[in-house]
Amino acid sequence: MYNKKKLSQIILSGLMAVSFSSISLPIEAADMGLHVDQVGYLPNYSKVAMVTDSNDTTFEIIDTKDNKVVFKGNLSEPKYDKISEETLRKADFSSLNVPGTYILKVGNRESYDFVIGDDVYDVPMVQSWRSYTLSRTNTAINDDKVSGLKLEGGHKQDKEARVYFSDKLNNKGDKIDVSGGWYDAGDYGKYITTGALSSAELLLAYEANPDHFTKGQLLFPKGIENNTNMPDVLSEVKFELDWMEKMQREDGSTFHKVSGLTWPGFDISPDTDKQDRYIFSTATSSTAMYGASLAIASRVYEQYDKDYAKNLKQNAEAVWQYLEKNPKPIYRVDEGQENGSGPYNKNTDLEERLWLAAEMFRTTGDAKYESYLKKESKRLTDKPSFFTWDDTLALAQFAYAKSNNADKQLQNKVINALSSYADDICTSIKTDSFNCSLKENEYTWASTKNALTKGDILLMAYQIKPKQEYLEGALAQIHYLFGRNSLDKSFMTGVGDNPPLHPHNRIHESTGAYVSGLVVGGPNHVIGGDPDQTEYLNSGNIPIAKSYLDVVGSWSTNEYAIDYISSAVYALSWFAEPDSVKVEDLKYNK
Repeated sequence: MYNKKKLSQIILSGLMAVSFSSISLPIEAADMGLHVDQVGYLPNYSKVAMVTDSNDTTFEIIDTKDNKVVFKGNLSEPKYDKISEETLRKADFSSLNVPGTYILKVGNRESYDFVIGDDVYDVPMVQSWRSYTLSRTNTAINDDKVSGLKLEGGHKQDKEARVYFSDKLNNKGDKIDVSGGWYDAGDYGKYITTGALSSAELLLAYEANPDHFTKGQLLFPKGIENNTNMPDVLSEVKFELDWMEKMQREDGSTFHKVSGLTWPGFDISPDTDKQDRYIFSTATSSTAMYGASLAIASRVYEQYDKDYAKNLKQNAEAVWQYLEKNPKPIYRVDEGQENGSGPYNKNTDLEERLWLAAEMFRTTGDAKYESYLKKESKRLTDKPSFFTWDDTLALAQFAYAKSNNADKQLQNKVINALSSYADDICTSIKTDSFNCSLKENEYTWASTKNALTKGDILLMAYQIKPKQEYLEGALAQIHYLFGRNSLDKSFMTGVGDNPPLHPHNRIHESTGAYVSGLVVGGPNHVIGGDPDQTEYLNSGNIPIAKSYLDVVGSWSTNEYAIDYISSAVYALSWFAEPDSVKVEDLKYNK
């Protein structure tokens, strides 16, 4: 899977050499004009590569096993792509269905190798799920056989984290055990917003295809065991759910986040960051998201642990009761609470309340939840956007569309709104030269996640109105993720010939370990994302789709986050059914 010869040509991102403060970019890598999915293609779906125009009109597919040509074809007519500022042709080899490893050749140019096979996404699926395990807090990790990550257990002080504020429930300085859960991103914060959203999407991935998941599948590292009868993926998500439950307060609300008061340096590993940890804020939007994730979880875990599922549902109901008593949005702000962590601030909460109500209705069938949805039907039936931690409308619509015994008239309106957006996404894919769903204004912070989430919405829409173009559209976003983009860059660590080598990740930098399966933000063309990105964009005419830096300092383009990964997991889990991935398959040879 990893072409070391070509990888050695790419020190960072394959952009033209430029030098700023701490940035050193290489000369252009060889064969960058042949844009393929560096992981591969499924036999029974379309297989297309994009080719930067060089006046060649034909292409060949060559089997790497014997260097023989197995397919010849004509390139499409050239078309200028404004977002990448490239003139492109397409190489369509969809009729090639024979499993194997291949390269695309155009004239004297050769692409990275890629695989055609039913199992091409099995390893990336396991790697992305497994990255959550390696992001566990307060947990000793010895992943000596795969990533080399070894930690004694980061932030043990979370067992006695201090409340940062006083209100009717807590006094400033109160100590509460909020151990557990996943680190959110390249920092060491833990947040209800992304924790709830990620857990929910992972559980929805399981719910869509439960037969794709087994016990032993994630090849847990030393010291981490699945001692239950449930699949590994549910054992992993339970680790996050159990942390979030510790964040729930006696009135049903939740605290907002946990972190230190300063950003740790990149030389500080989780188990050497000894600063005190604090519990900050409370917000109705993140509380509602937490409740929605519990509603999903209570459905999923019922067949494995009825008592646990019952407890999850009761806690979700407590969230609902709290929100009923507090109908206006709340986002508490105390001076200094953002000094060592991200805000994830939202001063409205309607979309999150809708999501909670829809998930509770789907889980319980209780009419009170549908009554709320009817009361807010104007917003519920709006055409959505891709879901994020600050807009979960599409998830609310999917939950209600899948609910039994729903009001048919309202349900049909919701389905039409979601399906209409899915059709819009397909239109964007068809008109984009790379078949990427992103519009120009969507190349923002987390653009990779934006594209993948659009693909996930297509898969959700497929469960309601099965259309082949929804599946093809979702796969097109996976192709974008794994290198079929203007940078020839895989935006998942450890996957493909040209993955991120320098993600904005304190665990990577402080330990020297390289964790595969992390999805980085990708191109961000909004000046002000971070100093390196801003200086890069100000250096000249940087095409929108190329506004990315594979450098540690660029948190707006090269940081991972757990909700970025979950967007990839949902799609990969749909198309992969791994049952024979081995430890050696997961190793990344830098």
